[in-house]
Amino acid sequence: MKRFSFIAVSFVFAAVFASSAFAQAGKIGWIDTGAFADEKEGVTKYVNALKALDAEMKPKVTELTGIQTRLKTLSDDLAKMTGNSAIPVDQKAVASKQDEGQRLQREFDFKKKEYDAQVEKRTNDVLGPVSQDISKAIQEYAKLKGYTAILDVDKLAQAGVIMYLDPAASITKEFVVYYNSKTPATATTAAPK
Repeated sequence: MKRFSFIAVSFVFAAVFASSAFAQAGKIGWIDTGAFADEKEGVTKYVNALKALDAEMKPKVTELTGIQTRLKTLSDDLAKMTGNSAIPVDQKAVASKQDEGQRLQREFDFKKKEYDAQVEKRTNDVLGPVSQDISKAIQEYAKLKGYTAILDVDKLAQAGVIMYLDPAASITKEFVVYYNSKTPATATTAAPK
């Protein structure tokens, strides 16, 4: 992990030093790729892909939420059964509820891992091609507008390496308008396997 952090920091320093060299030779802009998911002002094709992915995963989310609700109900029932010392405790009923709770917890854990794996795979299948298309379009846009470098401010912020960015250098909105005007709004989604 330290090695990865060191490499990431090295790349950032290289980018900063290279940007000062680029500044003499051409324009530098930055894009907030995190804004692509904004429903009103984002990349329509990307937003549609996210919505399709969300709709596809909704039944699994509903199932997981249902299991969590049942676990909460069991927990509340157990608390009522054992919380009042004035009422005798039915040990068989308590043991039955505990067994059911453990079974539900195992089921939840299994289904959650299954869900996480499916989300990761489908995210790659659905958003991967859209992201690649956006990346190509950014390169085309940079050449068209004469940018020497375009930085992804969202990724830089996640790495914690941004100290200051001039808002005037943001080309996010311009690029989104450019991309949305030249690309159909529908997102192609591969069928789940």
